[in-house]
Amino acid sequence: MELAGMKVKQLKRRVQEKFADPQCGDDLFLIGYVMYLATTVWVTTMFPMTKIIQALCMLISLICIAIKIFLYGKYSMKKVLILVATGLCCVVGLYRNHYVYPLIWFVLIAGSDQVPFEKILKVYLLIVGAIVFLAFSASMLEVIPNLQYETSTRGIRNSFGIIYPTDCGAHVFFWMLTLFYLKGKNLRGVHYLFGLLTTWAVYHFCNARIDAGSILMTTALFGLGNFISYDSKCSRRIKRIWERLWERLGGMVMPLLAFVSILFTYLYSDGNTLWAKMDSTLLARFKLGKQAFEDYGLKLFGQKIPMNGNGGTLNLVDEYFFLDCSYVNILLTWGLILFLVVMILFICGCTKNRKDLYFQYAIAAIAVNSMIAHHLMDVAYDPFVLAIAAEVIMRVSGLGKNRIK
Repeated sequence: MELAGMKVKQLKRRVQEKFADPQCGDDLFLIGYVMYLATTVWVTTMFPMTKIIQALCMLISLICIAIKIFLYGKYSMKKVLILVATGLCCVVGLYRNHYVYPLIWFVLIAGSDQVPFEKILKVYLLIVGAIVFLAFSASMLEVIPNLQYETSTRGIRNSFGIIYPTDCGAHVFFWMLTLFYLKGKNLRGVHYLFGLLTTWAVYHFCNARIDAGSILMTTALFGLGNFISYDSKCSRRIKRIWERLWERLGGMVMPLLAFVSILFTYLYSDGNTLWAKMDSTLLARFKLGKQAFEDYGLKLFGQKIPMNGNGGTLNLVDEYFFLDCSYVNILLTWGLILFLVVMILFICGCTKNRKDLYFQYAIAAIAVNSMIAHHLMDVAYDPFVLAIAAEVIMRVSGLGKNRIK
C-alpha cells in the first residue's frame, strides 16, 4: 500500500515538473469549464445535439478538471475533510437516487479552486454571450425555430432560439449580472441605459417578467451602490451606513429569502383567502411546491423527483409539474444535508467577502431571482456559485487569499 502511494506521488511529481507553471492548472480547468459550459448552454438552445456528443463533451470536460485537481490541487487537512465530507454526500445521493448533478457540481467546485474568479466570469461572459447571440441570430434567419407561445393575458412570448422564453430571459439576466459585476465602479451611464433597454426587451418580447424584474433590480442596485459609494453629492454618513449595512447583513439575504420561500410553500393552502390575492404565477409555484412536499417528503440525501415542464416544442404538457423555486427544488431533490451545505457556503462566502459590495449586490440579486426561478445551482446559468464554494473551501482550509476582487 505504501509502495503504491509512493509511486503515485513520484508520478505526480514528474508530471508537475514537466508542467510546473501554475498557469497550466488554470488552463486545464478553463478548458474543461468551457466544454462543460458550452455543452450545457447549447442544449438549452434549439440547435441539435445528440446524446452521445453531449455525453462525450461532458466526459472530456470532467477529465480535464479531474487532472487539474490531481496535479495542481493544494490540500490541507481541513480542506481534505471538507471535500471528502461534501463528496460523500454527493456520492450517497447518486447511489440512492441516481441523481448525478450534485456530483458534477462538486467536481466543478473542487476544480475551480485557486483559479482567479475573474477569469471564470470572463470565460462565462464570452461563451454564453456567443451561444445566446448565435441562437438569436439563427432564429431570426429561420435556421432554427423561434418558439412563440401565445397566451390570452400576456400576448406572444418569444424564445429567440432558446427552448423557452423564461430560459432565454434567465440567460440574459445572469449575463447582465456578470457584466455589471466585472465593470463594478467603472459602470457608466451607457451601461445603466443598456440595462434599462434590456429589461424592456426581455419583458416586451419574451414576457419573462421574473427575469426582466431581476435585470431592472440589478441595474438599480449597482447604480444606487455606485452613486452612494463614489458620487461626491452623497454624504459620508450615508455612505458609511450603506457599506456597514451590506457588510453586516449581506450574507443573510439568501438564507432569509430561502426560509421565507420554503415557509410560504409549506404553509400553502387552497382554501386560504390570503393566497387567492397573490399573483397567479407565484401562486402556482407555491401550490406545486406544496404538492411536492406532500407527495415526496423531505429526505436527508435527496431524491429524484420526476418533473414535467414546457420547452423545446410549442406543445404544452398536459400535466405541468416543475419546482421553479430554487430553494424548494434544492431542498427536496438534493436533500436536507446538501441544502444546508449550500446555505452555509453562501453565508460564509458573503461574510468572508463582506468588503466587496459588488459581490454582495450580485448575490442579493440572485437570491431574489431564486425565489421564483430554479437556476441557483445551475452552472450553465449562474457562474457565481463557483466563486462562493471554491472561495470558502480555500479560505477555511487556510490555503491562498481571496480570489474575488
